[in-house]
Amino acid sequence: MVFLTSLLRKLPTPEWLLKRTIPGKRTDNKWWRLETFRFTFGSDGRRRQCFKIAYPYLRNRWRLASRTRQFKPIFEAELQDTRIDAAAREHGLRQHTLTASLKRQNIQLSPAILADLAIYEPRTFQCLSLIAKQHIQNTNLEVPDPEHEHDDANTELDAEEEQVPIHVGQHILNPSLFKDVFNRF
Repeated sequence: MVFLTSLLRKLPTPEWLLKRTIPGKRTDNKWWRLETFRFTFGSDGRRRQCFKIAYPYLRNRWRLASRTRQFKPIFEAELQDTRIDAAAREHGLRQHTLTASLKRQNIQLSPAILADLAIYEPRTFQCLSLIAKQHIQNTNLEVPDPEHEHDDANTELDAEEEQVPIHVGQHILNPSLFKDVFNRF
């Protein structure tokens, strides 16, 4: 005897087996049970055979999948900013200063491209930072720091917080580089 149950589950339910359904509503219990088992087919244990266990498991998986889809662009943008800022600090700049200088020179690179250049093409990124530095020196460009944008001009900076020097010495990986990233989390 050939067991075709798992094969038949993957096929759509034939019309003669379906009740009259309302479009957009799940009024056919048999169809919905088969669909649930089709989505939980790769699971282990009773999740793939028992509807009472499979349905909440499926709902939770869908909830987690949609939550991940919502947060992924936020995490990617944060990661790109961190990578650009770390690479720019190696060359004595900050990320917002570098991007502002490049935009004023009509060098339009997205943050994703700048992050990829910082990782995979360090010499190209170094050339871009040199172009940005030259533009800053020629135009006396002063870009407000977005982290301290709302601070009063009269208040002094904390002793712990250091300004990034224009020229970084031999020790590039000093603790002040990671304070910015550490404070975000």
